[in-house]
Amino acid sequence: MLCACFCFFNQSFLYAQCLCSGGIPATAIDQTISISATKTSTLNFNFQQFDPSIGTLSCVSLHDTIVGTSVTGVRNTSARGVPAGWVAPPAYVPGPPIPEDSTAFLFQLTLNNKVTGPGISISHVFTTTYGYDTLAYYGVPGDSATHGPDNIITNPNGFASTGGNAAYLGVGTVNFTYTINGGLITLDGGSNFNESITTVIGGILHLTYYWCATTPLGVGISNFSAFKQNGNVLLQWLGTTDQKDITYAIEYSKDNEHWQTTGTVPAGSAPAGTVAQYQYQYHIAPTDLGQIYFRIRRTDAEGNFVYSIIKMINFQQADQLPGIQIYPNPVNNHIAIQFDEQQTGYYSLELVNTVGQVIEKKQVQLSGNTMTGMDLVKKPSQGIYFLRVVNQANNRQFLVKVLVN
Repeated sequence: MLCACFCFFNQSFLYAQCLCSGGIPATAIDQTISISATKTSTLNFNFQQFDPSIGTLSCVSLHDTIVGTSVTGVRNTSARGVPAGWVAPPAYVPGPPIPEDSTAFLFQLTLNNKVTGPGISISHVFTTTYGYDTLAYYGVPGDSATHGPDNIITNPNGFASTGGNAAYLGVGTVNFTYTINGGLITLDGGSNFNESITTVIGGILHLTYYWCATTPLGVGISNFSAFKQNGNVLLQWLGTTDQKDITYAIEYSKDNEHWQTTGTVPAGSAPAGTVAQYQYQYHIAPTDLGQIYFRIRRTDAEGNFVYSIIKMINFQQADQLPGIQIYPNPVNNHIAIQFDEQQTGYYSLELVNTVGQVIEKKQVQLSGNTMTGMDLVKKPSQGIYFLRVVNQANNRQFLVKVLVN
């Protein structure tokens, strides 16, 4: 049905400039799918996901150069003696046939070629009129007409982009779909006609990941945590190499892409080489709904800066469960688990596969903790799993997707 060639490149050309957080120029990873000429009206394509272990995905772009032609055939289906669109009146008494030799049709063809994927949609709409076509009655020479071939994609350079959409992250694939829809209608001449529309399309789909290598971490910031406390969010971290004129800026984001500063904390006067502890209280605003992301930016006197890892808090309704996040993800042999609220009690940690089987299990006791961990004694096969954390006292559960390398 379709012959597609997949080509993968490293650092190919850019269709649009894209910057990661902090203004660092992004690196491009390109994937290309070539579509051989086909008459199929629906096609599915699978691109490789971006592996988040190599860096931070900033944005995704799709550039298509699909071209297509269409041939349209029409045929008058009105029979001799019955005018197109003619309806017998009530109490009609058959009489001599009403002669009719032909019907004049004015047609309109509309076709929509569309490529869609997560957060991305490119449409090429083609509209034209045919006629007037004077077509003889059905079965007589001259009852048909053919139009085309017509170029149905007048601008083959389609482009669309999206931010660091989670659907593109992982070690599997992300699906795109091509469809062509539409048809022929009459603007004049009635509806007694048959149509035959044949389209042939082909071209290239070009997907580009713009990403940045992970911003330097672990230099000056460690043990960063964020959790809910008394209706606010408490952020805590350690400064390991403090010196004069260092500033810590607390940044937050609602989409993990666009960041703004909510406050700053100056470094203390601890002797060089010692470890200082810091904390900042973020006051939850009424507009803080869903997932909110936090990070710490450390800037020295020369303007050099580094970021902490990113922590996510899920601002849910009062009757919903608090959230958890894990890192790294994809995982290798250890899963670090962070709750967005302090937890107390006995908990069961279960790694579950996609058919519900428990692959590995561990029991832990927490006492006002926001973090725990789980070592994978026997590393499972590469793929998608789920981490299920169950409070043994009330059977409340947390669930998060896990990617295993």
